[in-house]
Amino acid sequence: MNISRVLSKNPASLVDRTCILVVEDELLIRIMLSESLRDAGYHVIEANSADEALSLLESFAPDLILSDVRMPGTLDGMGLLSTVKNSHPEIPVIIASAHFESHVAIASGAADFVAKPYTCELVVKIVEKQLAKLT
Repeated sequence: MNISRVLSKNPASLVDRTCILVVEDELLIRIMLSESLRDAGYHVIEANSADEALSLLESFAPDLILSDVRMPGTLDGMGLLSTVKNSHPEIPVIIASAHFESHVAIASGAADFVAKPYTCELVVKIVEKQLAKLT
């Protein structure tokens, strides 16, 4: 999704609602998860790679990032986590993976970890828990 297109269509949308950046290369998972978060009332920006997410972060700062680990590109989800922790330490990052250990993600600075396969309802609850910590 092109953030400038979103802002030009409705610049208030990023101000009025909590914004979640969903970083997932698997299209169907990204769509299901993004729609579940939208249904829960969040504004969702989608990225299909960590590289695209970093590009988006040059234009805006979401309230929370939810990222897969294994993705194509120069960075994976853990590389994205490291970069975000250095450049935007205030943004919580939730890591999701079927091939990764939760303790490694948490020790690396992730706010939380979601094991795949997961239900969208579980992810929404974890997002809500992390956002509650920010208030």
